Amino acid sequence: MEKSIEPIDVLIIGSGPAGSSTALHLLRQGGDWAGRVIVVDQAVHPREKLCGGGITYLGDCILADLGLPVEPPHVAVREVRLVYQDEHYSFRGNPVLRIVHRAEFDHWLVREIEKQGIVVRQGEGVVDLIPRADYVEVITTRRVYHARTVVGADGSRSLVRRRLRLEDDSRVSRLLEILTPESARTAWEIRDGVAVFDFSPMTGHDLQGYYWDFPSLVRGETRMNRGVFDSRSRPERPKADLKATLEASLAARERRLADYPLKGHPIRWFHWRGTFAVPRVLLAGDAAGADPLFGEGIAIALAYGQAAAAEIEAAFARQDFSFVGYRRRILRQPVLRGLVGRTLIARLVYRLKSPRLFRLGWRAARWIMRLTRWHDPAFVPARPVRREAASLPASAHTGDRQPVE
Repeated sequence: MEKSIEPIDVLIIGSGPAGSSTALHLLRQGGDWAGRVIVVDQAVHPREKLCGGGITYLGDCILADLGLPVEPPHVAVREVRLVYQDEHYSFRGNPVLRIVHRAEFDHWLVREIEKQGIVVRQGEGVVDLIPRADYVEVITTRRVYHARTVVGADGSRSLVRRRLRLEDDSRVSRLLEILTPESARTAWEIRDGVAVFDFSPMTGHDLQGYYWDFPSLVRGETRMNRGVFDSRSRPERPKADLKATLEASLAARERRLADYPLKGHPIRWFHWRGTFAVPRVLLAGDAAGADPLFGEGIAIALAYGQAAAAEIEAAFARQDFSFVGYRRRILRQPVLRGLVGRTLIARLVYRLKSPRLFRLGWRAARWIMRLTRWHDPAFVPARPVRREAASLPASAHTGDRQPVE
């Protein structure tokens, strides 16, 4: 049976934070974007997504600027503790970050864009993508779109990237994750609102990254989100045995890996020389590249949406869909431009083999930390934006934040 053809100005493939952010920022431009944008996703929300769930103040500010303070249930983390063997130092703030359950957070964003008139078609997977002279033909399991612009926000395993054969110098890191049922009585991290990044496995495990313990809420129940992140910033070095590394880290915390379902996922690195666009097609979120230093994804994805929406708006205004300016726009976006520094730091830090050198760098970072505002537990990093009644609808505020100068 022949599929129907549907013309559309903007087709967003993927309804995670990057795709939803692109739609929300297009709506913010004004005009009639609600009738010109369709979002498709093979998944149906709420769907499980492997992720630590941390939203830093960078993501907090983007959401607040859209009139969307974080509404889904979350844990406010007031201390991020960085550990290396017998030493540690902390980022403190009120909060430093919020930890959400991605299934609930992504579903919330999708409901927000639907409220504002964007059509979201869930359970509709993309099969193929064919560039044409005046549009991109996108074939899904249900229909065929003739899209003047396509946003590939479909994750690290992006089908859009594969179909367009967009190969570049970006690399892929690895992570494993489990959720353990806990309470404030059994997990001090939940009791005290602390997220832990433990870099100790870098010594003796070939890990180019860290083990993490994040307090979390999953459907209203307290959990610990635990896992290992391997940046693979030095691909010539042997791969760490992630399962064995996670097993050893859990054993030190009196937990057995065999008792919990294990999930794994790759994360595509950002690289400033990466391929972010071809004519009529933009990449956003993990499809374009995430943070290789800590693996931060949500704030980065939201920032990509802001950059992609601005580039699309400019393209329609000029009727020029080459997107040759998208890389420059990414590198100027306040959050995304920080990825250049993070990439360089990741390549430096994760190449260190000598425990002595790593410890020296660790102690230097601890002293630098004391010179910043992140040493103050009362520091409020996020800057919520109060919008007028005629602006985008705002959800109930969930924190005690005050504007920061």
